[in-house]
Amino acid sequence: MKNIILQHYTGELGELEKLSKANMEKYAEFCGAEYRLISGNLFRENLSPPCQKLYMLDPVFDEYDKVCMVDIDMFMRKGMTENIFDVKGIGMYASVQQKLKRQSHSRFNSMLDTDYAYWGGAIYNLTRQQRIKLRQGIVDFEMLKFDDNYQDEGIMFRLATVAKITQEESTLPGDYKWCHCSYREGIENAALIHVRTKITPSGPKRTKIENYHDLVARELI
Repeated sequence: MKNIILQHYTGELGELEKLSKANMEKYAEFCGAEYRLISGNLFRENLSPPCQKLYMLDPVFDEYDKVCMVDIDMFMRKGMTENIFDVKGIGMYASVQQKLKRQSHSRFNSMLDTDYAYWGGAIYNLTRQQRIKLRQGIVDFEMLKFDDNYQDEGIMFRLATVAKITQEESTLPGDYKWCHCSYREGIENAALIHVRTKITPSGPKRTKIENYHDLVARELI
């Protein structure tokens, strides 16, 4: 099996982004996978930075059995020993994504079908077959509709609708486990931690780097 972990960023990496990159490089090594940072607008020049993550569907990655794209504020939890490439499921579908799925369908009901999958944009874990199936549904003018509305998540929902990929068969297990927001309870059981600005679910907020250092002090990263 040949696998790769990808991250994307537009612009110059800041402190947190550099730390995430180093952490994911280490995690890729643990998983026996390669690592690559994608910089700039390689997918479609006219789309927003979050949409550039869809470059993971490009044929340039067809040599890999699995491609895992994670946001550049994600970290593996310290002491975690699970290999994402051994896990079945494309992406996260927890309470937040369930709400966004309903909202996006309400707005774009002619393009989206709730029988098919919606995933959170911070992690996508895709087999070669799934990537090929999804990219066959890409239509440039359709993607523009989602550029300022749900972005990569909306586009992927459209592609999943076209490809008829169901939610039940494609959701990563463990609720928030593979993308556990740093402010949520139960973080000690997370696999990957998504560093956010919130301190608790209802606030207040502080910078991501401050929350990162708090997680380090708690020996979670």
